[in-house]
Amino acid sequence: MDPDKVLANIKVAKAYNSDHQMLLAEKVEDLMKNQNLNVKVVIVDSLTAHFRAEFIGRGTLAERQQKLNKHMHILLKLADTHNICVYVTNQVMAKPDVFFGDPTQAIGGHIVAHASTFRIYLRKGKKGSRVAKLIDSPNLADGECAFFVEESGLKEVK
Repeated sequence: MDPDKVLANIKVAKAYNSDHQMLLAEKVEDLMKNQNLNVKVVIVDSLTAHFRAEFIGRGTLAERQQKLNKHMHILLKLADTHNICVYVTNQVMAKPDVFFGDPTQAIGGHIVAHASTFRIYLRKGKKGSRVAKLIDSPNLADGECAFFVEESGLKEVK
């Protein structure tokens, strides 16, 4: 593939708050219809960052989760009605009360977990590698694979 052609077909929009992020997700459908864009993938980087920054403390947890749920459903509808892939990245937090296993937990709770079809946890591996662990899938068994990210692409760890 020609890198210049690939880059020319990528549209980037930066969200400045949670309302703007939700609006951008809603506008993807308008771009597909009005500007006749052939959208195949939508990527939301750091899904919960604005929600966490704006809704601080336990007192706003219910409002934050309701708004996050609405956002996830907008993205799900977009994926289902237009047959496109929607990928979201998410933050994790440390759980200091975990003594065995991985002490990290995804932000967003059950709202994000249940609205996601596939959940993949990425972490650092040994010797500069990365590990992708499939946490949840409707049709695949849990598992993991290690890989290196190189300039030429992804390389499997042997």
